[in-house]
Amino acid sequence: MLKTGNQAPRFELSKIDGNFISLSREINEHRSVLLIFLRHLG
Repeated sequence: MLKTGNQAPRFELSKIDGNFISLSREINEHRSVLLIFLRHLG
């Protein structure tokens, strides 16, 4: 679990427009980030 002051995990996600988003970059720019993880149970 992330706590205030901890470094964000290093990973990037591709966006629909072909660019990438980096969690650590977004947090360093003081942007709010909402992650939703879906699990397929089929």
